[in-house]
Amino acid sequence: MSPDNRKHRGPGPRDHLLFTEEQIEIMSKAAKDYCWLLDKHYAAKAALKLVGDHYKLRERQRTALDKACQPRELVERVAAGELTSPDMLKNQPVIIDGFNLLIIMEAILSGAPVFKGRDGLIRDISGLHGSYRKISETPVAIALIAQFFRQYNAHSVLWVFDKPVSNSGRLAKLVEEVGCQNNIQWQTRLADQTDNKVAEANKIVISSDSQILARCNQWFNLISFFLENRVIKVPWLIDIWNHDRAER
Repeated sequence: MSPDNRKHRGPGPRDHLLFTEEQIEIMSKAAKDYCWLLDKHYAAKAALKLVGDHYKLRERQRTALDKACQPRELVERVAAGELTSPDMLKNQPVIIDGFNLLIIMEAILSGAPVFKGRDGLIRDISGLHGSYRKISETPVAIALIAQFFRQYNAHSVLWVFDKPVSNSGRLAKLVEEVGCQNNIQWQTRLADQTDNKVAEANKIVISSDSQILARCNQWFNLISFFLENRVIKVPWLIDIWNHDRAER
């Protein structure tokens, strides 16, 4: 595996061709077909290949399609636990799906395309590939998250990172350092099964992973809050469900 030497988590070299208005129109049609199959309980991998082949989608487009599409049953289960106001976090314990939140933030700050899912959640298509590398936007993203929790006064905040991912320990240390710089005392933990750790904790969850959110009791959509309140500007948001409103 080649090392990750990126200084930013920005657009891929062909994204300007893969995500044009014309291509988003095609992906919008593909999304409807893909979700129809998911709603009928077709296996996701087989359904994605079937739809991707039919619409002649490239690999990165298929990844985006998969991130933007969820079966209706899952969408409804996720929606049931969403907290609608950040004020509901006050004096409550919070647990963060560390890599999930941070990489989406880094992608947005780097100008990479991000995608709005059928469930309303924002997702990136960066991927970890077994190794994490800090980029220029990493401390900025952590500081913005720290400022949010300082303002809304959660009782406690725990970041959980995937232990098997290379450099996860260094990132956890950086999160603690940036937290101290922003006058917030949060904790970090490395776990072998992060998804289970986050989903099964009796805490408010911060994540964009629908499989985790469908299993937890309560969660808050921090990324959408940041975008809606202009805490961060999203240079390239693609909504294949309402593609005419995609921002660039």
